[in-house]
Amino acid sequence: MKNSIKTQVRLFSTDNDHTMVGYFAGAVPAWREQLPKIAKRLGMTEAEAGRKLGTVFARFATHDYPWAVALAFHKYWKGSVKDFVRLIEKPFWDAQDKYRIKYVKPYNGVERALGDLEKLGINRIVVSDAPMFMCIPRLVSSGLAKYFQGVYALECKAPDLTLVPSEEWLRFGTRRIAQLNRKYADHGIKVVREMPLEYEKPDPRGIELAMKDFGVNPGQVIHVGDSLPKDGVLGLNASLRGFFYTPYHAIGHLPAEYLEYITGVLKPETNEFDGHGATAAPSKPLVSVPPMLGQGSFGDALNHLGFHNQGDYLDMRQNALFRA
Repeated sequence: MKNSIKTQVRLFSTDNDHTMVGYFAGAVPAWREQLPKIAKRLGMTEAEAGRKLGTVFARFATHDYPWAVALAFHKYWKGSVKDFVRLIEKPFWDAQDKYRIKYVKPYNGVERALGDLEKLGINRIVVSDAPMFMCIPRLVSSGLAKYFQGVYALECKAPDLTLVPSEEWLRFGTRRIAQLNRKYADHGIKVVREMPLEYEKPDPRGIELAMKDFGVNPGQVIHVGDSLPKDGVLGLNASLRGFFYTPYHAIGHLPAEYLEYITGVLKPETNEFDGHGATAAPSKPLVSVPPMLGQGSFGDALNHLGFHNQGDYLDMRQNALFRA
């Protein structure tokens, strides 16, 4: 079956969080478990603790920022750094890892679609704005790493030392990155490119690096994502063949209690950082996106690969259905 159907697409690029898996499915249970405990130890309300943590997440443009707990709460801790790590920082991130493994799983249809792409001989890559040290673990623990030949995600830089009383406050975050990199080193993905922060989508340099790595031109690439301002404009900036839009953008699909927690308890104390990273993106992109090939489930993107003989592809899908 491999390479038996002709298509102009040679590289299938996709975002990960909110496109293939639901990041908040693991994050919100961890926050709900740990923030009340942190607030109690620090003598503040859960909402106060949430706003301080949410502000740091927004400032550094990721909910995965491994120094976020230290930056948010060091001013309010009266004991030693060692006890802070033991009682607050480590339990917080341990909960993130526990619930990620338990709850962050592929959306319906994602694995089947990736399997079909593999049968067609189309290379698959992830282009993500998540830090690489967490992008790989989410791909591995969700069972998706085996479907990809390349991953392009962002670096994660330690904060300036002026933001904490001493370097000791940053050691846990640095150690967390190293530990996760070691734990998930055997991921099997051939091309792994950790990119500078300025490559955050919709900057096209990440996908351009991928096109060079895989020897394709923009007319042979389709990108799938959940965000028009980021993934959609990326397609325009890189002149890709097209962009497919999944329906899981940011937080709109979440249960009401999760939505309330993210937008209420973890609401940043300032709107200075709106529109990037760990904050809600604007509802409309600043410029027009490339041709919208479709919107729906992840698997629906396969209907827009540009086959020369669409009937051949439909026959393949039908045969696969009858074999199931």
